[in-house]
Amino acid sequence: MGKTEEGQSRSTPNPETQRQLQPARQVCRYLIEMFSVPLLRSHATVSLVDRDRLQLYHANHSVILVSSAINFSASNGLEKLIATIIAFRRLSPEQNGILETLFRENTALTTLVQNSNIAADDKVVQKGNMLVFTGNEPDKNFKVELGETISRDPAAVGRSTAVVEGTSGKWSETELVIKVSWPGSGRVPETHFLEEACKEAKKTENKWAVNHLPQMLHARDVAFEPESTLGKVALLFQAAELVDGEFEYECRTLRVIIQEQLYSLKLLKNVKDIGQVFVDIACSTCVCLSFPLLYPYTSSVHRWLFDKPGILHRDLSFNNIMFRIIKTQRNAEGETEYKVYGVLTDYDLSSWVASLKNNYAKTSQQRTGTPPYMAQELLRGTNDIHLYRHDIESLFYIMLLTCARHKLDQSDEAKWSVVMREGPLPYQDWFDERNYDKLGSLKGTFFTETPAIELSPTFEDIRQWLVHLQYRFSDGFEHKFSYKKRKERVGDSAGELPPFDDETLGGYINYSSLIEPICRLTGELKGLTIRYSPPSSQADA
Repeated sequence: MGKTEEGQSRSTPNPETQRQLQPARQVCRYLIEMFSVPLLRSHATVSLVDRDRLQLYHANHSVILVSSAINFSASNGLEKLIATIIAFRRLSPEQNGILETLFRENTALTTLVQNSNIAADDKVVQKGNMLVFTGNEPDKNFKVELGETISRDPAAVGRSTAVVEGTSGKWSETELVIKVSWPGSGRVPETHFLEEACKEAKKTENKWAVNHLPQMLHARDVAFEPESTLGKVALLFQAAELVDGEFEYECRTLRVIIQEQLYSLKLLKNVKDIGQVFVDIACSTCVCLSFPLLYPYTSSVHRWLFDKPGILHRDLSFNNIMFRIIKTQRNAEGETEYKVYGVLTDYDLSSWVASLKNNYAKTSQQRTGTPPYMAQELLRGTNDIHLYRHDIESLFYIMLLTCARHKLDQSDEAKWSVVMREGPLPYQDWFDERNYDKLGSLKGTFFTETPAIELSPTFEDIRQWLVHLQYRFSDGFEHKFSYKKRKERVGDSAGELPPFDDETLGGYINYSSLIEPICRLTGELKGLTIRYSPPSSQADA
């Protein structure tokens, strides 16, 4: 964005900026590739050569900086170019952003962060390598051997989360995953939410809630000092005068979490287990009741997270819904039985419920999540705060898109069972649309016009539940719109109208509306277990 002679900002890029837009995008792709190599990288710098000019692009998970151009044809341009090349050649690996450099035979590594909680050979994310974690005493050190990469989300700016399998003698009977990410330093750490949730879970009857939470075994954060490259870049923004005045530099922390390994929804072998995972997550994602329960529900987790630890997840997506398998007693034939338990993971974007209620004005911090699964009001920015019903709406989209776009393939036990259907996929425009406002409008139409739900034949038994939720949301949004129009017509006397309960869309989206259809499911989904009954004190929230 440039400025006019009077100092007023202008939104149209000047011709020079427009000409460089495509090469700049290509540079960003190079930056992403650099962050996706099997190393923990704090920052990266690449150069763009355009005819007789050179520009440097520097990214560090928080921002991308672009230098002024060096003109080769200028009187001292060649000297500047040579000096730049020499300067970069002299940088150490850590100054280049490589937190650990792998030497011959994968044994010798160098350290970037002085006095960090992670030892010298901790920071290479590559199969076969060892991460050595330090304790308060030398004999408390332990090693984790890295396995296959489960998922990686490389980005020039962002959390850049990587999840890798691992094994360790410290937990010899447990399959591990190591999660490495760069969350915002100002956010409440994911570890705090997990610690509080686990503490409350141990108080539940028979500790049932423990089965539905990630088991965190070890966690370490690395903060970067002011004299580090990250610290020096952050200092540039402390007193910076920005053209649009809206950008806020977000410092980031390197976080490593070791957890018990959980499993993707794609690995489930039958519709009933998939339905049970959805129920486990659904019962834990509900808002407080505005009237008593219709049924004496017995024993589930996101709802429980709201009631007890006071946590709102705010980032429900297909990849965050996982499961664990627990052995139970032997059946009548003497065989060991196994039960599937749904687990909600990834609390990086979560918030304390009390904090959200006290910060309604922070709209920019409310729009979190994965776009195809985000609530339509958050996409369009028409609601000031992320409400509990927005998480319910996200769960609805997850169930809808999973059951519409996938099928079960049981031909190979070693492969995923939940696979994409052949041919054109339903709701593909929800994944293709990059504009948040337009995507929100597409989802709004889904509720206002209530088109028939498209499902894979595999998941036909879940239709009744999805249709029920579709119409509950439809009625709730219609009620909200009618209330708004009525309030506008009443004008100054609008105070005479009773307040609209936006938390539940006027009572249409609550615990009963989400759970009641489960009791009426038929076919393979008949008899699913509802594991959590909210305390009676929550019934009149």
